[in-house]
Amino acid sequence: MKIGLCYDTKSDYGIDEESLEYTDFVSLHTISELSKAMERCGYEVEYIGNVHKLKEMLKNPIFPYDLVFNIAEGFGSRNREAWIPSLLEIFKIPHTASDTYGMALNLNKHHTKILVQSQGIPVPRGVYFEKLDESVLNDIEHIGYPLILKPNSEGGSMGLFLIHTKTEFIKHATALIKDQGFDLLAEEYIDGTEVTVPIIGNRERAQALGVVSILNKDGTNIALYDTSLKYEDNVINTLDFKFGAKIKQKLMEYSVNIHRFFDLRDYSRMDFRVRSDGSIYFLEINSMPSLCRGGSFEQCGAAMGLDYHEVIGMIIAAARDRYQI
Repeated sequence: MKIGLCYDTKSDYGIDEESLEYTDFVSLHTISELSKAMERCGYEVEYIGNVHKLKEMLKNPIFPYDLVFNIAEGFGSRNREAWIPSLLEIFKIPHTASDTYGMALNLNKHHTKILVQSQGIPVPRGVYFEKLDESVLNDIEHIGYPLILKPNSEGGSMGLFLIHTKTEFIKHATALIKDQGFDLLAEEYIDGTEVTVPIIGNRERAQALGVVSILNKDGTNIALYDTSLKYEDNVINTLDFKFGAKIKQKLMEYSVNIHRFFDLRDYSRMDFRVRSDGSIYFLEINSMPSLCRGGSFEQCGAAMGLDYHEVIGMIIAAARDRYQI
């Protein structure tokens, strides 16, 4: 089987590779590692690149790949993650990861939270807004400080702030709206442990691989999982879970239920915070999460006795099963 690999890099959009201004693109190292993993699984792999390169390729009468492995995030639109699935669906080309609907919906944190809460899963209280006015400030007072301020339809921890005062809130919200035109989400701050749950599979075959806690290097809880922590090697990811088997099982059940509820495809990752009393709060869905070496998928796979390439092989197998190819 021949696989085409779709991905974005910072250089595609004129962004310096070392910049943390935009962090939702895959690294060249991860692209290489994914390619090698697929080849170890027996697949022939070629690079396609981003949506613009795929669009040009689709002008040819014959598409040269049996399956597209999609890790492309897109750029500059709330629908950016849905671009490549849209094209591939139109041309009836099999691909990994979720479809247009799943990608577009789950990048919208506010809408996702409403639907997750409808399933009986706790979420932080929040305020969604597109402009800053007195009604928003009044709603914020009901949440109280500290709170989390973030773009509603972004990823990679971009534009994420821990806000302690009204003055801070006005400053950062005004800047985000003015400079970037973001619709924003302000959320109740959940003081606790950041955890993430990787999922592989579809519908009744979806399974949680484990639970990863994200901590400071000294083992304490991180205050805010922003870009300075995520991309500058300032945290540890550990499978040691301090809340016990019952809470761990509930996190895995919540994650699988969310994956199935949204009918996500092949793989996803769910992020939560767990307070010291064991209470769980859903934060967000990653419909196309990082598959970097040493990340949650490889960590949990290793605990199951799987090598990295075998985890990637499971994702491809899930997609092949969906398309019966």
